[in-house]
Amino acid sequence: MNISQLQYFCKLAELQHYTKAAEQLYITQPTLSNSIARLEKELGVPLFEKSGRNVRLTKYGKEFNKYAIKALSALHEGSDILKEQTGQFSGTVSVGTIYTIENCFISLLIRDFREKYGSGPRIDLYQGMTNDLIKGLEEDRYDVAFTAYVEGKDHLAFVPVLYQELVAIVSKDSFLAEKRKLSFSDFAGHSIITYREDTPIGKEVKELLEGRNVIPTERCDDEITLASIVSASDDAIGLSLDTIATSLFADLTALPIEEVPKNFHPVYMVYKKGVYRSPTVEHFIELAPTVDFSAGCPDDDDVPLD
Repeated sequence: MNISQLQYFCKLAELQHYTKAAEQLYITQPTLSNSIARLEKELGVPLFEKSGRNVRLTKYGKEFNKYAIKALSALHEGSDILKEQTGQFSGTVSVGTIYTIENCFISLLIRDFREKYGSGPRIDLYQGMTNDLIKGLEEDRYDVAFTAYVEGKDHLAFVPVLYQELVAIVSKDSFLAEKRKLSFSDFAGHSIITYREDTPIGKEVKELLEGRNVIPTERCDDEITLASIVSASDDAIGLSLDTIATSLFADLTALPIEEVPKNFHPVYMVYKKGVYRSPTVEHFIELAPTVDFSAGCPDDDDVPLD
């Protein structure tokens, strides 16, 4: 039994399809089949059985899979620790993030990470909405994600890293734009555009509006869609987070709202509890809460992403 056999076995156990597994391992299907056959012969038990065009683990395969995963994880951990001890920072950090923090927070975090750990580690960035990012984190597609808070996820750690303000987005041609700030009483008679209630931010806005006689007429997933609807009507008011999206529309302006508390919407760094993470991922997680916004956001050209 060797490391390659364990790697081949774990990949086949994950995908349950010889052709797909061979493609991801960059080997031929006969090579994979022969390796699994030799492993089964050495162990003296069948590890897989046919299931239509796929395969599935036998009861022996399921038991062996638990130990094979632990063995490979231990080898990776040992390798990572040795590299770190010799100053060879490497590895990959897969990061899922909502797009509204990419222009500043993520840029600053990557800049700080590069200054401290060099260009050896690779950072893969993936953009998405909170619910999809949380699902990807649970499915191990990401090492860490930056999202809104999601209830009922006790197996995940949520660490606040920044806050976003809730503002009113109005046309610069609207008489409301002449005000320094708005009150919810100013919303009467206007079309109100905000977030869908099945999103984390949408739930926060819904709770804020309860009992205030402010009823949204359109609901969206994101700030760009929200702002585009407001831009098409001088009469509309967008109830939106104040993010990079609002600056993309030259005909709109953002105004504070008296009744909205400061630091309305926290953004969290999220990761799985109680699992092994490479030293590179651990360093990334440790660094994120220390990002300093006082110096402003870096230019895009100053931030290498990989």
